[in-house]
Amino acid sequence: MLSGEDPPASLPLARHELIRSRNAAEVREVTSRVLRPHRLTVAGTGDLDASVRSVRLRDLSLSLISHGTDVCVDFGPLQTFFAVLIPLSGTADVTVSGERVRLGGEVAAVLSPTDPVTVYWPSDCTLLIVRLERAALEAQLTGLLEKPLGKPLRFTPSMALDSGYGLTWRRGLDLLVSALDRPDTMVEQPLVARPFERTLMSALLVAHNSNYTPMIRGEAQIAPSRAVSIALEWIEGHPKWRHTTASLAKEADVTERALQRGFRKHLNMRPMEYLREVRLRRIRDELLAAQADAVTVTGLAAEWGFLHTGHFAATYQQRFGEKPSDTLRR
Repeated sequence: MLSGEDPPASLPLARHELIRSRNAAEVREVTSRVLRPHRLTVAGTGDLDASVRSVRLRDLSLSLISHGTDVCVDFGPLQTFFAVLIPLSGTADVTVSGERVRLGGEVAAVLSPTDPVTVYWPSDCTLLIVRLERAALEAQLTGLLEKPLGKPLRFTPSMALDSGYGLTWRRGLDLLVSALDRPDTMVEQPLVARPFERTLMSALLVAHNSNYTPMIRGEAQIAPSRAVSIALEWIEGHPKWRHTTASLAKEADVTERALQRGFRKHLNMRPMEYLREVRLRRIRDELLAAQADAVTVTGLAAEWGFLHTGHFAATYQQRFGEKPSDTLRR
């Protein structure tokens, strides 16, 4: 559906046309509302014949824009949003912080809020612009990393849409665009729109390279020994607490995956395996110190978080070479 060979009549979002005009001031005013204030310069010899279609959900909006003649649009830094520019017909040149990206075929541009952007927009080019609000996308990234961002998110400007993760992301976008083209769609309802937005945001963060890609994909991210030590202190100091890998990672200020890799590197086990080991040792200490008629194995195991007595007994025997009841009778 998002093929660059589509004739203008078949382009999407026809239900959402905001303006069709030959007046540059009118076109600039409408485009400024859906994107941001900018400078529009007519660079071609033909007359302006612009069309702006746009629909906004909550934190994501789609705009389809053409001008009918060659124009140059200087957006400056986008500031409050990220954008993906996808050519549905023709080609265009986008300059992002001095780096040029040729849009066309299966190449899109991904724009970050801090980068100045200029688009040379030929007469035959129609761009689908996906706007993603900066606060929402950075919040989504924070959730994926499970820690605050240390620096602004910035994507690589050029994105291939014909293979790999980029193709997968594009297909998800296709579904959204197709749904918005139908008059009886539910996608514009907030309860339905929100999951679509979150999925596309998370998929873009995973699909396209950015300065956070290594952390997102867990590439070579291993928690340092200090972070592992913090997690160990929480386990050793509060072994009865309902720890999870997520809660321990939060205390150590690392991601879950990084903490798991850190434990594997330094201790050759996962965090929850270490927690189980600590609890088993503490139970053994209590069984050795207890009077046989004062405690029960079942009660002690439950106190330490082992609610399945049979499973606990088998684990205990495998670890210490004897049944917990035998330890209690010593």
